[in-house]
Amino acid sequence: MFWLLFLADGLVSFADESVSVATGLSPLTVVRGFVAFAVLAMSIFMVAILGITPRAPRRVLVPLILFVWWAGPAMASPLGFWNVPYLALGLAIVQELLALGLWYTSRAGNGARWTLPFALRDAPALSWRYLLLALPVTALVFGVFAATCVLLGFSAQVEVVTGGYVRVRPGGIYLIERKFESADREVRLAGMMHVARREFYSGLLPPVDPAVPSVVLVEGVTDRKRLLGGRSLDYGRLAKLLNVTPQSDSEFSDRVAAELGKQDAGGGADGQGSGVSKGPGIHFKHADVDVETFHPQTIAFILAVMALFQSNDLRELLGFLADPSSPIADENAQEQVMEDILFARNQRLVSEIESSLKDYRCVVVPWGAMHLPEIESWLKSHNFVQSGEVRRKALGFW
Repeated sequence: MFWLLFLADGLVSFADESVSVATGLSPLTVVRGFVAFAVLAMSIFMVAILGITPRAPRRVLVPLILFVWWAGPAMASPLGFWNVPYLALGLAIVQELLALGLWYTSRAGNGARWTLPFALRDAPALSWRYLLLALPVTALVFGVFAATCVLLGFSAQVEVVTGGYVRVRPGGIYLIERKFESADREVRLAGMMHVARREFYSGLLPPVDPAVPSVVLVEGVTDRKRLLGGRSLDYGRLAKLLNVTPQSDSEFSDRVAAELGKQDAGGGADGQGSGVSKGPGIHFKHADVDVETFHPQTIAFILAVMALFQSNDLRELLGFLADPSSPIADENAQEQVMEDILFARNQRLVSEIESSLKDYRCVVVPWGAMHLPEIESWLKSHNFVQSGEVRRKALGFW
């Protein structure tokens, strides 16, 4: 049955991907997901069979199990990282070839014409020596393999969503800064996190060079009308839990706050509220929006998230998450939230980059990683070419 499910999964995937390539539609998505889940769930049962009885056909089960977890939870790493064209279609073909190859070798081995590849090995059905040795070893090996596959799949998904600006590796989470150049202009897109190792925030600013006028476009939604009640998201608890530093307490944020504070006090670049503050060799400019530009649904969503972060204990946190009346549970508002929090802010940032490039040779954009793929696309469409990349460790696992 496991072999037949594996074969069926490959056939459904091949049919769905073929239609998708030809028409752009995926008519078998639901069926494909159900069959894939059934194969994945049954693979765990097959691992138990391998650990319990010496009669299990390892040469059939092991390749099938490994492929299921590699192509599924592991997202075919490292191929999943490389954006291989028609990867899903290719995996479906390989899956079919593997299933048919196992059937053929099993048939050829015993001379029977239509024998399925689940013939039992010539061994006792149950052996205590085998059980005591093979069961823990199988559980350990598969446990490590499954955890690795899940980590690889999670890492691949994160890279896809963030355009490669966030990378999860065995040693921790890394954020990427990419440098783009066009003629004598340079833009640096630096992925940021609200909590990270204190060392992460060092080196974000370019070195002071009078010959290269630079500006830092600062992220941070303002709330001039106090629509959020004067509150803001506090990442202190999360930072303490992870034993790292919240961005608000970093040297980088202190520098930004000091320079923008000068601007608010009338110390802008031209002294007349230009919106730009001069640091020693580097200028700072607020390039984000104000809460008043958000839709009421988005404001309600932000307030709900703040309540989550301020939960006193796990029970209260779960209560907020389970509340069906919470704005977080409003699926109809999600599109509006994304429009306000991501896309509209990106439009403002693009306009600030475009205007800053007229006056500065270097524009530094230390923003959340989710914003940067769209900004990168805009730069490439305006003749900017990537000329460098820096990787910074934000969180360590060990």
